[in-house]
Amino acid sequence: MNKIKKLDFDLLEKLLKDIEKPGRYINNEVGSRSKSPEPASDFYNLISMALVFPDIYEVGMSNLGLQILYDIVNSHRDFTVERVFSPWIDFEKKLREQNVKIFSLENRIFLDCFDLIGFTVQHELLYTNILNILDLGGININSRHRRDKFPLVCAGGPAVVNPQPLSRFMDFFVVGDGEEVIISILERVKIYKCNNKDKEWFLKEISKLDGIYIPGFYKFHYFPDGSIESINPGRKVRKAIVEDLNKFEIVQNPIIPNIKPVHDRFAVEIMRGCGRGCRFCQAGIIYRPVRKREVESLIRQSAAGIKNTGYDEISFLSLSSSDYSEIEHLLDKITSSLKLGRLSISLPSMRLDSFNLNLAELIQSGRKTGLTFAPEAGSQRMRDIINKNIGENEILDCIKMAFSRGWEKIKLYFMIGLPFENNEDISQIVELIEKVIMAAKDELSRKKLPRLKINISINAFCPKPFTPFQWTSQDNTASLDSKFNYILKNVPKRYVNISWTDSRKSMIECALSRGNELVGEVIEGAWKSGARLDNWTEFFKFHVWEKEFRKAGLDISFFTTRGFADDEILPWDVIDIGVSKKFLLREYDKSKRYLRDQDKI
Repeated sequence: MNKIKKLDFDLLEKLLKDIEKPGRYINNEVGSRSKSPEPASDFYNLISMALVFPDIYEVGMSNLGLQILYDIVNSHRDFTVERVFSPWIDFEKKLREQNVKIFSLENRIFLDCFDLIGFTVQHELLYTNILNILDLGGININSRHRRDKFPLVCAGGPAVVNPQPLSRFMDFFVVGDGEEVIISILERVKIYKCNNKDKEWFLKEISKLDGIYIPGFYKFHYFPDGSIESINPGRKVRKAIVEDLNKFEIVQNPIIPNIKPVHDRFAVEIMRGCGRGCRFCQAGIIYRPVRKREVESLIRQSAAGIKNTGYDEISFLSLSSSDYSEIEHLLDKITSSLKLGRLSISLPSMRLDSFNLNLAELIQSGRKTGLTFAPEAGSQRMRDIINKNIGENEILDCIKMAFSRGWEKIKLYFMIGLPFENNEDISQIVELIEKVIMAAKDELSRKKLPRLKINISINAFCPKPFTPFQWTSQDNTASLDSKFNYILKNVPKRYVNISWTDSRKSMIECALSRGNELVGEVIEGAWKSGARLDNWTEFFKFHVWEKEFRKAGLDISFFTTRGFADDEILPWDVIDIGVSKKFLLREYDKSKRYLRDQDKI
């Protein structure tokens, strides 16, 4: 029997003494719920899961996927799920000094007492946090060294669509939508637990489900240069898909965090997937097909959620919120409801070509928030290559409309290092920003102009798996830094704030996202050398990663600045993401064909 052991409350109080933000480690938030571990015999009859977000509490509690899975699992009478987050450095130090294992928030159950541990992984720079949490839980980080039946360890989320870099650490992966498959997994965990089956039986059973990749069932063979010769067996794992989102209501009683999270608002997913086909966008591929929630149900459920939570801001989420066909009707009903009070409406992902006057007025009817748009590139040439089908006039007309309706704060996303990019493409980012400033001066009153804030986010392009650009190379760090410095030097300083991610961090992210199973050795070595919280600028240690790649006999450039051959076997070819490799290659060829046609002009 897997004994349930809990952290004593008195010890918790001692651990929290002099700790920054103790609210990260305590329970009793509004909306939190799981089954009580008392009596232990009753709790043992439940299947217990630790849902782990490998970043700090404020970040994890802003993740809608975590709230969705928490709600689904805890609604089932036979299952219970509790949350675990990465500790901040001060609390980790206390845990290690006092030899205390990491524990769940709800009932302070030690991590190694759960039947199933599931990591939700949003980006690659969380990988070392995963190993750190397992180690803090007293669990061997390598799956082949875990001899006990429990806990089982798995991972899901967008950063494991290529599961190979983490394959040595996981019993299995969940690729795709989690709402249905998580219950199917837990049902099999129950049989495994209650009927004294062995782990091999369990893994074979869940491998029959869509979305389940078992690393131990596959063997990779390599050429001397490190590229993949073959994968055995050749069977692909089809991703899990929820065909009808309306089968699952939105979370109307989410957990309200104890301390202010990164995104402090009521979040509603209105649509999943995107049909736009931007060639750099991984999310646009891995979340296909496009599925929309029924508008009248959304209105009813959103109103209930606002009433239950007391939030005064609601965020309607999708990869392109303004593409939701009934977005105006949805906003009209929400903003016109007197019962909901004066709400702030947020549409975090809006296409410039689908933002219109009526939409602006509906958003404006509540309290104004900033508007966020993603031109991605400064030149029309570059936008055509990446299939961002929007012209400069459309961009400026949209932004002028926003300024004319009184918005004083906008955020624009650009990428540099895109395939086939040249110096003129970079200079046109500066020119486009200058035109946005001129539009603001034309549209804003003298009184409002001094309050103008244009936040520019510059990101390095990464050729991610399952995109048409997955075969291209990433720009080198010296080139990326040069391009960013040009933008920083030449863009007008007044009204504009520019943010930029360290190009070396982008390089490591790219190497991890495109890595094979051998990169697992690098991740393990980096963690042992002190890498953790890598996405936090103050903790990112490039020299550690550089050293560990060398120690493993791997070249970072093999996964970053090297272009992949069209017929090369890729580490993620074990996954059927729902879009064929032939389709992605055709899209890649279109971008090259466009470039050839331009060169002829």
